[in-house]
Amino acid sequence: YHITTMFLSPAAAVLLLLPTALCFTSSPTSRNSVGNTVGLDNYSVNEEDASSSTSLIPELNDASRSISSNEQLLPSSPFGVIFDMDGTLIKHSINFAEMRQRIYEVVDADPIGKDLEKDCVLAMPQRLTEEGQRKCHEVFVDIEQRAVDNMQLQDGGAELVQFLMESGLKTAVLTRNMEKNVAHMMELYKNEMSINDDDVTIFDPIVARNTKANPGDDEPLKSKPNPDGILHICKLWGCLPSDVIFVGDSANDDMSAANRAGCGGAVLLQPGGCQLDTDSGYAVGDTEAEIMERTPSLCVESLSDLKLCIESVLDEQEKNGIVQSEVSGEEVVTCTPLTAFQLLSRRLV
Repeated sequence: YHITTMFLSPAAAVLLLLPTALCFTSSPTSRNSVGNTVGLDNYSVNEEDASSSTSLIPELNDASRSISSNEQLLPSSPFGVIFDMDGTLIKHSINFAEMRQRIYEVVDADPIGKDLEKDCVLAMPQRLTEEGQRKCHEVFVDIEQRAVDNMQLQDGGAELVQFLMESGLKTAVLTRNMEKNVAHMMELYKNEMSINDDDVTIFDPIVARNTKANPGDDEPLKSKPNPDGILHICKLWGCLPSDVIFVGDSANDDMSAANRAGCGGAVLLQPGGCQLDTDSGYAVGDTEAEIMERTPSLCVESLSDLKLCIESVLDEQEKNGIVQSEVSGEEVVTCTPLTAFQLLSRRLV
């Protein structure tokens, strides 16, 4: 089962000369058509561990479908954008290979862990002895602190966030990193954007792996690829996931979470077209449904390219404007779904 992913890059203009050669990924429209766009109240969250690769929410019963150039890649009237942090808003700096090696060494030496099957490095510590959990925590702190010390903003990130703020779109962060590290990242963005007002919050809310949905909760929200974080953000924003664009650099974690939540756009960022190591160690399935779950609606090589795409969406929204409803006479906003060829022709030529 092969999926060809569309990249939007400056070279995309050349592709316009070869329209018949383009093959696009399955889009949010495809997922919505099999019942994945649902309200927050009736969305059923599987109680299995977030690391489970078999808990599809909901099950995709029509994963294998023909894809045309008229597929909708982004919601036509987006409410906001949710960003992953590491590898998305900031350049890739966490050494996942080292993290897997060091955590698994702790697991193998733990009286309980030595009998466990290797799984997600973020999920395994809670199944160990207290000493094993402490050692795992030290590994996370060490690796993540080094990443913070070397933190660099993703190219085009500040311009994209500035554009979204000026356009009235909400922005949030959903990460498996810690809240304090996200706060450091946000300060870097505010400095880059020359925002000196302490009361200005660029990303709201911030959902990290230690974030609780409610202050009195015993446990934090489940991490990606579980969709809980996205649904929590949408509930706070008062919108449906189908009105939200999710942007991340991991197909296994970010795209799966976005598709499980029913996001209107699941954007995979692969700077320079390179796929980096973001594997936290859990197994992923290879059924058509599981592959579809990890499939983005749109792939971009830079946040600058994504900015162009969102500009096209908003241009289309403004172009359609406010029209009179034939039924009630009330003013309603109508937007035509933006297709792949429209994205390319409007902004990348």
